[in-house]
Amino acid sequence: MNATRTLQTRKGVISFPAYIPVTTFGQKYPLDNLIRPYLPRLAPAVMVSHYYAKQMTAAQLPNLPMLVDSGGFAALFENAKIVKRDRLGILEIKNAETDEVEVIHPKAVLEFQEQVADVAFTLDFPIPPKLDKKEAKRRQELTIANALWAINNRRRRDLPLYACVQGWDIKSTRACAKAYTCQGFEGIAIGGLVPRSQDLPLVLAIVEAVREEIGDLPLHVFGLGKPELVKELFRVGVDSVDSSSYVKYAADGKLWSNPSLTLIEPTPTDRLHLALHNLATATGATLPLAASEQLLGLFRSLR
Repeated sequence: MNATRTLQTRKGVISFPAYIPVTTFGQKYPLDNLIRPYLPRLAPAVMVSHYYAKQMTAAQLPNLPMLVDSGGFAALFENAKIVKRDRLGILEIKNAETDEVEVIHPKAVLEFQEQVADVAFTLDFPIPPKLDKKEAKRRQELTIANALWAINNRRRRDLPLYACVQGWDIKSTRACAKAYTCQGFEGIAIGGLVPRSQDLPLVLAIVEAVREEIGDLPLHVFGLGKPELVKELFRVGVDSVDSSSYVKYAADGKLWSNPSLTLIEPTPTDRLHLALHNLATATGATLPLAASEQLLGLFRSLR
């Protein structure tokens, strides 16, 4: 895609193509807290799942555009149930220990996004491979219903809203994208590709089909972040991707730029520098000098 393509947000412009790192809030992934201060230097924006964004304090608001997805990925959890209510798709998640049920409703998601997000995504329901066709169709119908509801009930006009696409093959994914044409969305996002990522021709064909339907609207892909795959996605029309792969590799002591290198029992500082290097590799940014020197020291210690 042309690098001059952009998306205007209230925190600034995101230039495409864009590799957008995922971060979390709370105590589950402490490495993310170490990485986050460096993100404005290394990335054009940051992606946060609805679940983790709710754990964010006002003081933790990132100083760069923040994308907030719907948290619909939780539909894949064993204790989750997708129900239809008032023609919309609602996600109910039961706590196995307390029997309490958390309800994720399109209205609550949108209201929260309008409070904190700079780019928002509609509540969708993943369709994993080999899912029963009847259930797959039901999830797609509710995904579309939620998206159309959101665009008609959005109040913040400075909040770009992406409609989420879900499908089980090329034809169904194209049909989902077609349902969003001329509806007023600022972008389209494709979900459900992570479990299909080993089939590169299928992934690229799905992207191309969606691109044909949506014209020049910005196109985002969820969850695919390996640099060699991202390069192919950008080639066939994707404008942006998000991924936590850069930090997952670092947690395992690994570098994208040197697959043969693996740190055994890396310290938190080691993981931080590996993550920063991985992210810089993905975004094409320059590492801060201190981080570069620390990483060089790691390399030397392994020789």
